[in-house]
Amino acid sequence: MTKLERGTRTTNRGAVIAALLSGAGIDRRQLVEQTGLSWATVARIVDDLLADGLALEQHKIVRDGPGRPGAALGFNPLSGLVCGIDLGGTYCRMVIADGIGTAIIRCRDETPRDLGAAELASWIAARVLGLVERYGDGVPLTSVAIGLPGVVASTKDRVVGAFNLPQILGTTFVETVAAELGVPTIIDNDSNLALLGELHYGELPRDETVVLLSLGTGLGSAIAFNRQVLAGPEGLLGEFGRLRLPGRKERLRDLLSGAGLLALAHEAGHRVRKADEVFAEPDRFGGLVDEIHEALLHLVSIVALAYEPSTVVFTGGFSAAFSDSVLETVSDETYETVGVHSDLRRSVLGDSGGLLGAMAAALSGYYTAIGVARHQVASITTSAHGVVAQLDGCAVDPPDEEEPS
Repeated sequence: MTKLERGTRTTNRGAVIAALLSGAGIDRRQLVEQTGLSWATVARIVDDLLADGLALEQHKIVRDGPGRPGAALGFNPLSGLVCGIDLGGTYCRMVIADGIGTAIIRCRDETPRDLGAAELASWIAARVLGLVERYGDGVPLTSVAIGLPGVVASTKDRVVGAFNLPQILGTTFVETVAAELGVPTIIDNDSNLALLGELHYGELPRDETVVLLSLGTGLGSAIAFNRQVLAGPEGLLGEFGRLRLPGRKERLRDLLSGAGLLALAHEAGHRVRKADEVFAEPDRFGGLVDEIHEALLHLVSIVALAYEPSTVVFTGGFSAAFSDSVLETVSDETYETVGVHSDLRRSVLGDSGGLLGAMAAALSGYYTAIGVARHQVASITTSAHGVVAQLDGCAVDPPDEEEPS
């Protein structure tokens, strides 16, 4: 078989798998119609997928008119498991899902911040493999994706910035976690994966430029154009938190993140334990709340000029401090200042966005490994509402522990 023939067969196989993943109860005739492949090609690929355990025959499809009923086919959800991880400076969330994104088990643990790079990687790997062993029913783990609170190089082999979890800097963490998991492991910035989650399972407009601003312990951002999350060679694209405020030594992250604001308040002599105290008692902190709002306007204006996004979506616990009226005012003032109108809205996925994005990345990794091309992966349609509901409703490890909202 020539290289061209092998490439064609791989492309055809990917098209059939993508069609199976997009539709429940589809038969061979419908696969021919949807993929444009010949009956013989579809029949051969389906036989191979059945033999490999990637497809299942289900009920018979009864049609009006001549012809025998066809067997409904579907992608085998138990052909492999994937794991999505949202590693934060405070908490680490994980979800184990089957091959179509149905959540099986999830957990939420405090991040062991006192561990070094290799030890933290080993802790994560042990937690993942333990969940698979206890709840995976013998189905193999195929792919893992981890969202990190840091800047990840475009090569995905090193972390080049990590303000709130500095031990993951460099290559040790990345290399150790991949080696101990023993399966393909995708590493990316947590904001990038949160945006990926919003694109797959949220309510963002399709095929438009959108920006995600993650205001939590730190300040992160991500940008997508035509549903593709953008990245620079050193992973610094959109790292606006590093920018100094006009005429000041403070950076944007000092006013627009929980950790930054606490440090700034302490430096000014204020006794405060949580960032939300600043918003609850604004008079106690002088004009600090006004400075925060000005910093938000400055950030959104920069984003508007850099990308002209149709939508800016906010996520992270710190962003809850900004009311809908504040976001509307910032949107109006941004338009008046720079001439770009963007819809500022809250994430509908909340804290689950990063976890869902990591799961989506892990699923994409699995699908490409079994022959689905990247553009074919992008064509797969699933029930976003169903996936989110299944994540919310799945069991938490340990079973009698409820995950805080």
